[in-house]
Amino acid sequence: MPTEHQRRMEELFVVSVFALGSVAFTCSFFMRSTDDFFALAAVVILSGVAERLSVRLYFEGRVSVGFVGTILSVLLFGPMGGALAVAAAMVSKYVTGQRAPRKLLFNFGHLSIAAFVVGVGLRFTGIATNLASPPVALAGGALGGVVLFFGSAIAVSAIMKVSAGRSFRANFRESFAWLLPHYIVLGLVAGGIAILFEEVGIAAVVVLCLPILLSGYSMEQFVDRTRDNVVRLEESNTQLQQAVVEVRDMSQQLREAYTGTLESLVTALDVRDQETRGHSVRVATHSLDIAKMLGIHDEEELAYVYRGALMHDVGKIGVSDAILLKPAKLTDEEWEFMRRHPAMGYRILAQVPYLRPAAKIVLAHHERWDGDGYPRRLKGPEIPLGARIFALCDTYDAIISDRPYRMGQTPDAAKTEIIRCAGTQFDPLVIEAFEAAFPRWRGESHSEAARPLYLPVRKDPFGGERAAG
Repeated sequence: MPTEHQRRMEELFVVSVFALGSVAFTCSFFMRSTDDFFALAAVVILSGVAERLSVRLYFEGRVSVGFVGTILSVLLFGPMGGALAVAAAMVSKYVTGQRAPRKLLFNFGHLSIAAFVVGVGLRFTGIATNLASPPVALAGGALGGVVLFFGSAIAVSAIMKVSAGRSFRANFRESFAWLLPHYIVLGLVAGGIAILFEEVGIAAVVVLCLPILLSGYSMEQFVDRTRDNVVRLEESNTQLQQAVVEVRDMSQQLREAYTGTLESLVTALDVRDQETRGHSVRVATHSLDIAKMLGIHDEEELAYVYRGALMHDVGKIGVSDAILLKPAKLTDEEWEFMRRHPAMGYRILAQVPYLRPAAKIVLAHHERWDGDGYPRRLKGPEIPLGARIFALCDTYDAIISDRPYRMGQTPDAAKTEIIRCAGTQFDPLVIEAFEAAFPRWRGESHSEAARPLYLPVRKDPFGGERAAG
């Protein structure tokens, strides 16, 4: 935001440019070079109309060819013609709604100065009196374009430096340097029209310019519609971004609700068997370790393994307390009923879409590598990898945990028993990963509090990472 000093300097600069432009404008009328006021009026009016048809872009700014009329007026009628063309352009700007007083005064000032310089230069070089020669007229038009370019570029770059404190050179290079060819080419166009005027007269010039002006009007209408469409697209994009943010927040809430579902299910097991949650979370955490060692690094796959291990005994909700909490050995009939809990757990979890992959682990968590497990007697690779991993981790934790009917054994004893069952109860590849993880597991405190539920990390589309449920 400009400071008070910068605002004062800007106002002083605008007033100075306007004052110099007013002097140039007044002096132009003392250098009258035509008595054909009809032709002068026609060219000046065409200049104003051309400025009126400047195309407003969808961002702040306009594209105008009105300065062609200024160059043509100077070529044909001298400094007076340029002054009137500049005045017509300012009136046109005012009529089209560009009524910022400071901008109008500033533009009038620097354009009047540039037009006066062009007129004086063309007169003293003799170009103005030799327009019948096409090369001379074209050279005069190009010269006028160059002078108007530098007059506008220098003035605007200077006021940008005064008002914003930005480098004059940077302003000129970034905002204006690329426009020089544009001014030169359109200056040549003005020279060509001047040749036509010398050969045929003002009527031909008017007839030639009318289709060009009509094309400009059509372009203005097209760009206005395009700009409106762009604005609507930008508004739609903004709304879409807001919707994405809302969906992302809702997804986060939904993931939290999923996590709450898991916690509720595990809590339900806790109510029935006080050792269940500690055991389930320990086994689930160890299952993650083995899964990573076996090359599973996808966050969703790890989540499936964790959820399946965590919820492996959820089917025991359907087992009666008389069987589940029985301190003595189960009968054959009771064992048959107990062995139904994997299928019961599968039916419970499969009702929740995001738990269906984990439900497959629950269904197979009592299968054996040699095919003697239950409920489907799957063998070897037929067993889901998550279930093979879980089976080993579950056995390890069961061996080292205290039970009402026995004391837990040492980790080394558990390791010996698990290795003994390689190729029969357990996948040999999973045992290799277990042996690599064992030194770390051996040092764990079996009585420490259970870790928090595992949440996979998902990439946020707006940057950063988020925990998924």
